[in-house]
Amino acid sequence: MNNPRHIKALILPELFPDFEGNMKGVFIEDYLLAIHSNIDTQTLYIRLKGEQKGCFSELYKNKFKLTRVVVCKRNLPKWTKPLLYLKWFWKGYQYGVTFKSTNIIHAHGLVLNGLLAYFISKKLKIPFVVTEHTGPFSRIAQHPILSKIARFVGKKANKVLVVSEHQKQEVLKLNIPENKIIVTYNPVNDIVFKPKPENILFNKIAFVSRLDEFKGGLRTLKAFHQLLSTHPDYELKIVGEGEEKVAIEKYIEENQLQNKVKMKGLLTKEEIAKTLKTVDFLVFPSRHETFGLVVAEALCCGVPVVCTNQTAPKEFVNETNGILVNPDDINAIYEGMLQMIKGYNQYNSSNISEKTAKQFGITTFGNKLTAIYQELCAE
Repeated sequence: MNNPRHIKALILPELFPDFEGNMKGVFIEDYLLAIHSNIDTQTLYIRLKGEQKGCFSELYKNKFKLTRVVVCKRNLPKWTKPLLYLKWFWKGYQYGVTFKSTNIIHAHGLVLNGLLAYFISKKLKIPFVVTEHTGPFSRIAQHPILSKIARFVGKKANKVLVVSEHQKQEVLKLNIPENKIIVTYNPVNDIVFKPKPENILFNKIAFVSRLDEFKGGLRTLKAFHQLLSTHPDYELKIVGEGEEKVAIEKYIEENQLQNKVKMKGLLTKEEIAKTLKTVDFLVFPSRHETFGLVVAEALCCGVPVVCTNQTAPKEFVNETNGILVNPDDINAIYEGMLQMIKGYNQYNSSNISEKTAKQFGITTFGNKLTAIYQELCAE
């Protein structure tokens, strides 16, 4: 098919926002946005539990065709979960095979949606691709059952798309043929994450993430506390919610940092972009990232980063846009902040933003995905 508009793609996401402003699976919007002008898409989101079971169709944001299927209501006994997943699979298959004009299926996740895509594609006699996001991937690769499913689906899929070179190496451990694996990275919404004003210093730093221990929110706070001894005019903005929030708030209170640390809570994508444009740099000492979306979003705003030297982010963070540090070493994080402040003038915000948008932006990603669809549909 030379004309991509003739391609109809069925998208099977692992997560999808429940309502406007909900952050759950919000990244899938950028996938859809990237291919929206090229490909006719239909999204089928099969959810295990919800407030109301049934099938609900809508035009999400007046743009994306979406069918939500909720298998059962909430608050069912835990012992029913294995049976519910069988029901989830059957419902997904029943609805999936009704999209008879589909040319290709794009599933997110090798295990559940990947297996579902395999059976739907077999029935409809069309190709399917799978994007794997799971991090750390060892949770699948080392599981006695999930690893077998992932290996089976990976070998049956026409292509397996991964979001970093690091993740590619992890997926290869399942003995999936390397010629099937394509590193696409993730799309960054450069329509929302636009460059911040040049040559303006705010004396503000941001940490943006889910507040889980491995992400490094508390470690960032402790490093920032050290920084205040030499740079008392700086402020830290912590964006996100999660289990570590209690420990972070306790540390702030015990060290009387209320005037220096602002807890911003959970923000929408647009609010995160606005926040990033009012800080000098981002600190992100996560122990593990399959891609590191918030790092790429900050760079897209022209904001340099003090970032983990572990896993995927080091693939696109270098001396021109940031500083890599040991995420477990609080003193190293502090030294990274100090180095960033002292050498801040060496970072060119416009160049950082332009290069990131060219590498990960909506148009770039959309063209990449469209080319993959076209190649498979032409076979």
